[in-house]
Order: sequence, then structure tokens, then C-alpha cells
Amino acid sequence: MINLSKGQVLKLHSDIIKSSGGLAGVRDMNLLDSALSSPFQSSNGEDIYPSIQQKAARLGFGIIPNHPFIDGNKRLGTHLM
Repeated sequence: MINLSKGQVLKLHSDIIKSSGGLAGVRDMNLLDSALSSPFQSSNGEDIYPSIQQKAARLGFGIIPNHPFIDGNKRLGTHLM
């Protein structure tokens, strides 16, 4: 799985808002940081989310219900997955 940078995700969010409408901006940068890092968590040296599908699902779950952006969280979350 590609580990997307915060800058890449912010650019994708901006592009999605421009193309489909809505309000631009981040509501909580800490929630965004958490969503981007959570798929890569490990415990005792083993990935908590070992498969690419599990990592993608965790990324989407970090973005969609936690709403780090003002608008477009579902659109971005599904796009990132």
C-alpha cells in the first residue's frame, strides 16, 4: 500500500472539492494525522492490519466517520481506499 503524505491527501481533497463542490478546509489536523497513520500500526512487531485491503479499510474508516475535513469526507475516504 502506498503511504500517502498529508500533502498528497490535502491536494486530493482540494481537487475533489473543486470538481464536485462543497466547503474546502481541514476541521481537525490531528484527526487527519491519525487517519493517515492508523493503517500502519503494529503490535509486537506485527502489523495490526496486514493486508492491503485491511489497510485501505482502516484508512477509509479513519477519514469517513471521524470527519477531519469540513466537507467531502465520504468522497475523499472512498477515493483514498
